[in-house]
Parts: sequence; structure tokens; C-alpha cells
Amino acid sequence: MSKRKKIIIVVGGAVALALIIFFSINATRKEEVQVQTSKAQRKDVLKSKVSASGEIRAKEQVNLQSEVTAIITDLRVREGDSVKKGDVLLHLDPIQTRAENDASRATYEASQSEVRQQEFSILTAEANLGSQRAALRSAQASLGQAESNYTRETNSFKRKQQLHEDGLLSREDYELAQNTARSAKAQLEVAQAQLSQAETQVMVSENNIQQMKTAYNGAVSRAKSQAARLTQSNDTLRKTILTSPLNGVITQLNKEKGERAVPGMMISPEATIMIIADLSVIQAQLKVDETDVISLALGQPAKIKVDALPDTVFDGEVSEIGNSPIATSSASTQEAKDFKVKITLKDPSKKLRPGMSCTGDIITNTKQNVLALPIQALTIREVQVDKDGKYKEPDLKKKKIDSVALADTGKEKVQKKELEGVFVVTPEKIVRFRPVKTGITGESEIEILENLKEGEEVVSGSFQTLRTIKDGASVKIDNLVKAPTEKKS
Repeated sequence: MSKRKKIIIVVGGAVALALIIFFSINATRKEEVQVQTSKAQRKDVLKSKVSASGEIRAKEQVNLQSEVTAIITDLRVREGDSVKKGDVLLHLDPIQTRAENDASRATYEASQSEVRQQEFSILTAEANLGSQRAALRSAQASLGQAESNYTRETNSFKRKQQLHEDGLLSREDYELAQNTARSAKAQLEVAQAQLSQAETQVMVSENNIQQMKTAYNGAVSRAKSQAARLTQSNDTLRKTILTSPLNGVITQLNKEKGERAVPGMMISPEATIMIIADLSVIQAQLKVDETDVISLALGQPAKIKVDALPDTVFDGEVSEIGNSPIATSSASTQEAKDFKVKITLKDPSKKLRPGMSCTGDIITNTKQNVLALPIQALTIREVQVDKDGKYKEPDLKKKKIDSVALADTGKEKVQKKELEGVFVVTPEKIVRFRPVKTGITGESEIEILENLKEGEEVVSGSFQTLRTIKDGASVKIDNLVKAPTEKKS
């Protein structure tokens, strides 16, 4: 072999080797997945919070309404005025209510007169009854005397009659004794009649008094009814003058002098004359999702931002948590529920007004010196677990065995379970799925409690890569490229 041929063979071999290396590198690069990574690091403070939106409210607020229908004849306040409890706010036309009050008072006084008249009649009847009972006792005494006299004269007549029959008494004396006995009998009958009459008069008087007492009770009941109506009428008349129920500010005025005030429901804008709010205590009323409200507790600190004051952050704390979801017009039971949560501001600005839109961040937990990762690094995978439900890291050197084939061979089927974890980058630039236990969640980071060490590198982007990357995939790290924001479906 000539020297030239040897040179050609060596050059050809070198070219062939170079081509093999080139195509091998290209093939390897095609299998690599480009990722962004983050390292598990210690964080001095990690705060978990719940965010929600709502509006500014006064802690104490009253929708002032009228309880009578009347024209506003005098309006003493304007929107924005400060008022104190008991201050007169407006007068309503009192003509009709005063006339009804006068009629109620007259009826009440007439009923009182009737009661007094009944009382006087009963006293007079009871006095007469006393006299009649005295007369009854006198008649009873007279009857006793007449009975005694009748018995005596009858016995005397019988003796004289015997003497007359024996010829020992003259006829004149006999007839005199007979007349005396008859007179005694007549007197007895008169006394009996007088007693019967006296008893009848007493019984009639007692019945009349009983009837009078029944009529008196009826008059007293009517008087009480009229007294209640007069009280109601007095109350209605007083309600033609509306006073402030609290110290505060007129935040809304819906009526003017000359307009008609009408009673109505609290939610009726036509019925509400004005709104008075105590602006000394300001609250943010937030709508918190049902999945977040369970982590809230009274006294938790909060930060409130008001749309109208974007450069100011107000400190506050949770002062009230609703036990029932906020009622909505929708009847669907599948939609998410919101709960009312009130945040009391510690140092509210005088510029705040009820109804202003706001957002709030409620700090639910704070931890120091925690191991944390970006939230987006977490993913969920359906992985193989053992009979106790613990993760079994697959051996990448072995081929995957189809579950149907396992069933055909009589072996136990593979158990799978969805676990939350991260993809850890190995020194060989291979990613391995690893389940982790998490703690509190901050604004952009989450606490890692178990199965990850400080300094370990994990895949944190892009979002699409984390959805599709496989366990054991080769990766190419490029942390200079910012992953595009993925739109949630």
C-alpha cells in the first residue's frame, strides 16, 4: 500500500468518526428538554395570606326611614354634615297625625269618664244595699215580735174560750179576746210580708251591683284599649320629628324638602331618606372564597388597599367572619360560595368613604427560617405506589411492563396514585420525580417540609414543560430565558 492510500484511509476514517460524533450529539440534543430551574433555599420569613376584594364600610351605619307617610316640611341637614345622637334632622307634616291623636285622646278621656261613672254608681248602689240590709234586719226583728205576740194572744184566747164555755167569762170579754187574737195574726202576716219584701229588695240590689261591676270591668277594658291607641297615636305623632340615632356623618341624602316620605323595606331606595354613618370606625368588608375562609381567624393582621388611594396601604385586623355564605340571586348550588369577612382599619384616613372599592391581604400564618421553592415548581403526577401507598421510584434501566401483561402472568397489578412533588435535577442533568410534603403558601413561594434538601435544584418552568416532562428525561438548563406566561383554560 502506497503512502498516498494510507493518508486517504486515515483522512476518511477521521471524517467518518467526526460525522458519527456529530450525528450522535445532534440526536442527544434532540432528546434534551429545555427547562428553567430553581434551588431550594432558606427564607428568613414566609407569610401565608388570603386575598379578597370588597368595599369600605362604616362599622355602624343606619338607613334612616320614616314610619309614617307625610310631606317633609323642614329639612335641617345636608349631605356631608356631621350630626350627634338626638339632633333633629327633619320634620314631617303633622296635621293628619295630630288630628288622629286628638281624636284618640278624646275617646280615651270619654272612656275614663265612663269608668268613673260606673265606680260612682257602684258606690251608690252599695250604700243603698246597706240601708236595705238594715231594713231587712228590722223586718226580721218585727216578725219575731209579731210571732211572739201572736203566740201569746192565741194562748190567751184559748184559755178565755174555755172559761166562756164553762160560764165563767162574759161574752163581751170572750169577743174581746177573740178580736185581740185575730189582730195579732194580722200583725204577724204583715211582718212576714215586710220581711219578704226586704229580702227581695236586698237580692235585687245585689244583682244590680253585680251587673254594675260587670259593666265597670267592660268600661275598664275599653279604657285600656283607648289608652293603648292613644299611646300608639302619641308615638306616631312623635315620629313626625326624626332625630339622629347615632353620632356620625350624613353620607347619603335621598330626599329634599317638599318631597313625600313613605314607609318601606330597608332595601327600598324610595323609603330611605338618608344614610348616617359613624366614620370613627372604618371597616373593609371583603368577599372571601369558601376554600380560603376556613383558614381565617379573628385578630389576624391584614393589609388593605383602596382603589381611590393606590399609594396608601392601611393596616387592620379581622374583626368578623361570616358563618353563612353571602346570599346571591342565582339558585345554582354548583357555583363557588363567598363569605363576608370584616377587617377593622387601625388608622383610617379621613379621605375614605363608604362604598369605595378595596382589596385585602389577610396574613393567616407566618414562619421563619423555612425551606421554600417557587410555587410553580410543584406539579401533580400519577405515579406507582406500594401497597401502603408510598411512592416507588421507577428503575429507568428496566423496560415498562404493561399492566395487561402483568394480569396475564398472574402477577399483582401496578397500583397508582396522584402525588404532589417536584422534578429534581441530578448531576447528570436527568430529572427525577420526587414527592414532597408542603407547608404554608406565600405570595410566590411555598414551604417544603419533607423530602427535599437545601440547595437541591428543581425544574420550575416553563408551565408547559412541567405539564409534559417525563421522569428520567434529559434536560438542558437555560435560566436566562423567561418562560412565557401560560393562560389558564
